[in-house]
Amino acid sequence: MERSGRTLRETVLESPPVLALLNHSFISSWSLVRELEHMQTDEQNLVLGQKAQMHLEKYNFPVEMIVALPNGTIVHHINANSFLDETAMKPEEEDAAFSFSAGFEDPSTSTYMAFLKEALQRAEEFMQ
Repeated sequence: MERSGRTLRETVLESPPVLALLNHSFISSWSLVRELEHMQTDEQNLVLGQKAQMHLEKYNFPVEMIVALPNGTIVHHINANSFLDETAMKPEEEDAAFSFSAGFEDPSTSTYMAFLKEALQRAEEFMQ
């Protein structure tokens, strides 16, 4: 089965539990690499440039899912291809990096929920 960004939008990002968590605990946005590169060199806004640089340092083609604090600190990230590769594994595979027992029908939804929850836990460590 071929997985894509469209598949993620039609499964993970349409899941009521995922949407509830995103709406409650996150501000969701996206940036193009070109925009981040431009921000990084903006001498009028050095703080924004530093935040853009932090994100570019974690970026891997084609899409990087990043959770960051308002100051730009990245608390968790995963490349979309890695995410899709991990969630394409069958649940019964012994070496699967993620657990699919969270009660969701789609493994990618379960995995994305785990990603978001881990990001929240990591963020709490920075806030203490």
